[in-house]
Amino acid sequence: MLSPITLAFTSSFLLSFTSGVRILPNTNGALSLLDSYDYIIVGAGIGGLVVANRLSENASVSVLVIESGDIDDRAEDISIPGNVGLEDPRRYEVKLEMTPQEFLDGETRVFTQGNVVGGSTIVNGLVWTRGSVADFDAWEHLGNPGWGWMGLLPYFRKPAIDEHGLHGPVEVGYPKYFYNQSHNFLSGIQKLGIPANEDPNNGNATGACIVPSSMTAKNQSRSDARTAYLDPVLERPNLHLITGHAVARILYGKGGKNSSSSTYIPSFATNQTIDTIIATCKKEVILAAGSIFSPVLLQISGIGPAKLLKSLGVDVAIDLPGVGSNLQDHPTLEPVYDSWDIVGSTRDAVREEYLANRTGPWTAPMVNAIALPALSWITERVQEVLDDAANAKSTLPSSYDATLREGYAAQKTELLSLLARTDTPAYEVMSTSWGQLAISAMQPFSRGTVLANSSSIFENSQPIIDPRFCSHPIDCELLLIGLEFNNRLIQTPPMAALKPTPPPGFGIEEAQNRTALDETMRRKITTGFHLSGTTSMLPLAYGGVVDPSLRVYGTRNLRIVDAGVIPLIPGAHIQAAIYAIGEKAADIIKNENSGTLPSMNPRPGEPQDSQQASPENSSKP
Repeated sequence: MLSPITLAFTSSFLLSFTSGVRILPNTNGALSLLDSYDYIIVGAGIGGLVVANRLSENASVSVLVIESGDIDDRAEDISIPGNVGLEDPRRYEVKLEMTPQEFLDGETRVFTQGNVVGGSTIVNGLVWTRGSVADFDAWEHLGNPGWGWMGLLPYFRKPAIDEHGLHGPVEVGYPKYFYNQSHNFLSGIQKLGIPANEDPNNGNATGACIVPSSMTAKNQSRSDARTAYLDPVLERPNLHLITGHAVARILYGKGGKNSSSSTYIPSFATNQTIDTIIATCKKEVILAAGSIFSPVLLQISGIGPAKLLKSLGVDVAIDLPGVGSNLQDHPTLEPVYDSWDIVGSTRDAVREEYLANRTGPWTAPMVNAIALPALSWITERVQEVLDDAANAKSTLPSSYDATLREGYAAQKTELLSLLARTDTPAYEVMSTSWGQLAISAMQPFSRGTVLANSSSIFENSQPIIDPRFCSHPIDCELLLIGLEFNNRLIQTPPMAALKPTPPPGFGIEEAQNRTALDETMRRKITTGFHLSGTTSMLPLAYGGVVDPSLRVYGTRNLRIVDAGVIPLIPGAHIQAAIYAIGEKAADIIKNENSGTLPSMNPRPGEPQDSQQASPENSSKP
């Protein structure tokens, strides 16, 4: 067992918590923390709550979860599917700003993500799609044994009930109401030769469908990580949760920063003016702060690209170039087609029906229907597009070292293979309740970075987030093809019956001028809210940050369990994949801590042991 570290905190530190949370201020206003914990988890999103739940199943194991947000109040704007996208972002979200997008229009983009117990599952669009077999087999090809489709399938099944889940805590199902335009959309899509897919979670995601959602069948309300993984186990005395606290730094434990047996513990506080609390960890620290803040926390703790750390005035503990690199997202356009025939009832009437009967439009999330076409289904220029994708110059960030460039080359090989298939989508179109036909490029070739802006999590805490949309030109080309597909779609008889009017700049006649359409499009591209890859599970030779056991290279007791570990973004909405990652991570952690210490990961520059997959040894079909 790893040696514990002494716990220190200020007795005057006052907190407020929602009833039922295990950690409460005592009568003196001090925290009722244990002297030490076996596991300390940073972040209470999907990964953090799944791992906390599973590890605390063992009553002899103590678990502390530290979350910067609060617990939501289950108000109507959060719990009701029909209110998706209408919540007040000031309550449970943090606003983040991207750097000016030089390959688009030179302007910034603002986006939000969940800052609450349950993470973005409290505010997301509920869409539940796993992705295709080939998406995850690509993870294995990139040097991650056990992370292909068959290795993940038991963990896709474990979190959910329905849509092929076994008896998991997350409910997945369908609303009791479908917008009429969803049927027009599906009929129009099929008129263009896109087949229906009655089972989008069977390993072949391509096709059009009424999309499953993370929602309860009985109450027709949101099913999220908090209600699924935390609420049922709040009474476990060995599971503690602290809200309203940001982890300030991961500290070095016994062994020192230059030792090959380095261990890590977190310190945390509410803001930089209050003394930090140091939490004692006997076994492992698990980062689950998300693809933005997990890499930032590593960087300010001395783990990351040496050049960046030195510029921040941070001592370099582990020079790990991949921390904060390999950022991926699904670039998205959100055109709204006016004159769309939407719900005729008033909002008050819709609300009354929902509250009385759990029926009506409020049971339906903003996205009822989606289509995930393969490239060959939306263009006859397949080989030309593939050639452009293979040969076009991709501008990688100047900060990428040789390992990251080697890793990108391997990813690019996988992407070209995925794009050529008919069982993996190149593009998604989502039909919303208010006339939006949102489109996303599902196999993006562009890569970006997330970098700390300061050595303090509190001072200038806005990270430098640069997804570098369309830094590989094929991503914008795929979106242009998607817009052209939209214009064909709205001319089909089922869709034409809705009398949709394209937004300015995206009209059928305007689309004839591809140069002008491209310029208009680049002003509108934004995030798909699927940012991932910034602490990638890849071999060191590919710029990886964690190994297939999700342990950070060069550390003994530090793992990451969130979207950042995704090595290659799947052609799907990613919440189902993150739940699966959390479940698999929990099993790995349990197995590796059942009586013996985990093996030490190689420090960057050291040879990898026989259990660490190398890209040369990974098999391909």
